[in-house]
Amino acid sequence: MVSRRTKAVAEFGLALLTALWMVSMRRLLRSSDDESYEPTPLSPGGLAVGGVWGAGQVWAYDRDSWKVRTRRRRALVVSFLGIAVERRLLPRTESFRYSLGLGRVLGVLGYRAWYGLLRPLPGDE
Repeated sequence: MVSRRTKAVAEFGLALLTALWMVSMRRLLRSSDDESYEPTPLSPGGLAVGGVWGAGQVWAYDRDSWKVRTRRRRALVVSFLGIAVERRLLPRTESFRYSLGLGRVLGVLGYRAWYGLLRPLPGDE
């Protein structure tokens, strides 16, 4: 069985690779000679909401809030509720949606750097 700490470090690594990929794609589009491929402008609100959302998801998982870590069916229901809230309440502009995705990755990255790499994971083992 894989330990929670190992999973947290792997999640950090995956978030780091995803963030690097997203930033490198933006740079590649910006340096492109073709003017029709401008990178999507970033939305500060989308970054903030995404950061809180991403950190909140791993926070709830670490603390087993609503039993999302120990019961897979409940985790699935909570995920679908999150998708419904996102589609219903958040803006659907391309800028906001891209920034929301990047913010989520950065939120997970920051949380996992703090809890997982620098400090022990919260919650019962």
